Amino acid sequence: TELEKVWGAESVEGELTVENCEPELCFRYSGMVVENVKPGPSPKWLVDRLTAIGLRPINNIVDITNFVLMEYGQPLHTFDRDLLGDSRIVVRRAAKNEAFTSLDGTELKLGEDALVIADASKPVALAGIMGGANSQVTESTRHIVLESASFDSATVRKGSKKYGLRSDSSIRFEREVDIEGVIKAQARAALLIQELAGGTIRKGRVDAYPSPLPGKKVSLRVARVNQVLGCPLSSGQIEDYLSRLGMKASKSEEGEAFSVGIPTFRPVLAREIDLIEEVARLHGFDQIEVTSPSARISPVRFTQKQSAVRCVKDTLSHIGFSEVLTYSFIDAGSAAQFQSALSSSPEANIISLSNPISSDMGIMRPSLVPGLIQSVIRNLSKGQKQVKIFEFGNIFMRGKQGGREEKTVLVALATGIYENNVWKQTGKSYDYFDLRGVLDSVTGQMKLKLAERPVVSQPYMLPGKSVELLAGDQVCGYFGELSPGVVRQYELPRHCVVFE
Repeated sequence: TELEKVWGAESVEGELTVENCEPELCFRYSGMVVENVKPGPSPKWLVDRLTAIGLRPINNIVDITNFVLMEYGQPLHTFDRDLLGDSRIVVRRAAKNEAFTSLDGTELKLGEDALVIADASKPVALAGIMGGANSQVTESTRHIVLESASFDSATVRKGSKKYGLRSDSSIRFEREVDIEGVIKAQARAALLIQELAGGTIRKGRVDAYPSPLPGKKVSLRVARVNQVLGCPLSSGQIEDYLSRLGMKASKSEEGEAFSVGIPTFRPVLAREIDLIEEVARLHGFDQIEVTSPSARISPVRFTQKQSAVRCVKDTLSHIGFSEVLTYSFIDAGSAAQFQSALSSSPEANIISLSNPISSDMGIMRPSLVPGLIQSVIRNLSKGQKQVKIFEFGNIFMRGKQGGREEKTVLVALATGIYENNVWKQTGKSYDYFDLRGVLDSVTGQMKLKLAERPVVSQPYMLPGKSVELLAGDQVCGYFGELSPGVVRQYELPRHCVVFE
């Protein structure tokens, strides 16, 4: 190769030793030595290239590693060999609270999960992320070690996140690099260093590659390609597309499937669907016809409960009510005030949250009325003269045995003066009889007969103008006007009628 033609007479052996203590985290580590270099300003062409992609020129040696990183996608790093203890490189885990100062001046106390490049006594780089200030190349540097490696992407990402160091190198390693490209990028950088900074490249390299990766193969079915893309591609077309991407496709005896060898520079191609996407890209997305999926569509069938809810909503909407949706969480005061609304037993308790959004939303609502009252307040504050609203929702209680109870509830509330209507008296407020008619319309649609008896368990309702609603012998709700105390508390209009 071109690099071998310019190697010096002296070998790298004895001048650099590499020990990889973490082969599962550092898949490959290669080191070369270049002696008698002359760090200095980079030539104009290199400065222009780096500036054009947003990088700051530093010196010719560092600039070359950054240039090759962008050219090959392989991060590189250079160490001042004279600052490496015993001219030794050790890939290892950091010791607990081991001190390290990065190139940008950040002082860190490393944890035992950090992967570092060290010399005989100290860390000189945070592997795959950033070099250390104690081994950086400066104007006084004369001999360098050129590093090219492949590190575990998850380890680099976790380290970058934990220590707050983000670099172009870490970004590349997080997305995996071509393990076979480690040597190619290193050779390219070594030749450029010799060209722009002078020096002699010692013969050979120290290449710690303990477990060479076997060639990756992925099976690809012709029928599956055509099924996914919806277009008839022949096996010959598919093979041509794959070969143009540098992949070797071996056809099965039947000719209906391929065993595709994945090149190392495409590590993300791991599944059949990944190859199908590559075929689609080369074939052209505009060449794939738009077709509707052929599938049987079953009609949506509503349950009896869903049909009943839709019927009630339609009825109330036609009468002029607007549906609202309120939070299931309310404040403790409102929960205690309306606790007895629809509880199944006197011993029922409210359910509090252990991690509420705020102090005003710390209790699961035992009634929908507090939410509707807040909606009324907001509407009236915006200048609305009358408010007619309803809500379907769930309420929550804790039973006497400690079990949680959840019920679906309908609530409607009307207040304010009549809207302009030739059938109603101008300036009159909604009252008990108006909402009584609404309730009769709802129960009529549901073919439901309700009996009434005076309210005895709702202190927030006005005695004499409130009743409990019974379906057979079971209490299923209440209806009437809110008490004057509640009206004054929330500054509501004098007459507020509600059923729940």
